[in-house]
Amino acid sequence: MSFKQMFYRRRWVSRLTVAAALVVLWAAAARFSGLPPMLLPSPAQVAQAFWRDLLQGALAAQTLTSLGVIGLGLFISVALSLFMAVAARQSPFLDRVFDALSALMHPLPGMAIMPLIVIWFGTGAGAVTFVIVHACLWPLYASILTGMRGAPTNYADIGRNYAMSPARIALEILLPAALSQVLSGLRISWARAWRALISAEMVFGAIGPHGGLGWFIFKHRAMMNTAALFAGIIAVAAVGMAVEGLLFERLEARTLRKWEEEQSWS
Repeated sequence: MSFKQMFYRRRWVSRLTVAAALVVLWAAAARFSGLPPMLLPSPAQVAQAFWRDLLQGALAAQTLTSLGVIGLGLFISVALSLFMAVAARQSPFLDRVFDALSALMHPLPGMAIMPLIVIWFGTGAGAVTFVIVHACLWPLYASILTGMRGAPTNYADIGRNYAMSPARIALEILLPAALSQVLSGLRISWARAWRALISAEMVFGAIGPHGGLGWFIFKHRAMMNTAALFAGIIAVAAVGMAVEGLLFERLEARTLRKWEEEQSWS
């Protein structure tokens, strides 16, 4: 298989190629722009800072701290959104209430309510978790509910013929039927949560004994350690790309694509 074919057929090849091209442009800009390393460090300087902080354990510990906080926030968001979607299907009143809340809260950025969050939760992990839940809950709820409503009506009829409760029909029949929308909502929620987490950490400061990646970036910005600051930004991008490629794309390959292939053969 030629490189051109791999570029179009293998997503990781195209991503690495684009990343390598950006590094080449970055190296050229650092060398020929005349800017001092404090403003624009070279890729080699950033790589040195990255490996130094990684081997010393600071970068790894702060990455794990961020992933732990975002994992808790996503878990809470998934549980709440499932409860809200199932309840909205069974109760027209709750459907209207949740629809109004979603219309009000979904467009509201987490940074706009941060003063209230600080007053209510302080500046610790609870505040950051609240920001993550706010960022994730509303798009995930909308995706799950839209997917359930888009399922064929005979699916619910089959469940009722088996004397299943409305909650079981929603969770065991309609939710799997809405898998494509659920995965899409999870992807959007993850991206929003990751951005919200980094922003919140840069505002609230250190979380836990080590702090997270946002605190790593903020700390090195304050110290004017631009190479380490770039290393933190690269770590944020690398974690986001790894979660996208190793989790969501594999999950999609094992579920949606496999299901579509089986449908095409049936």
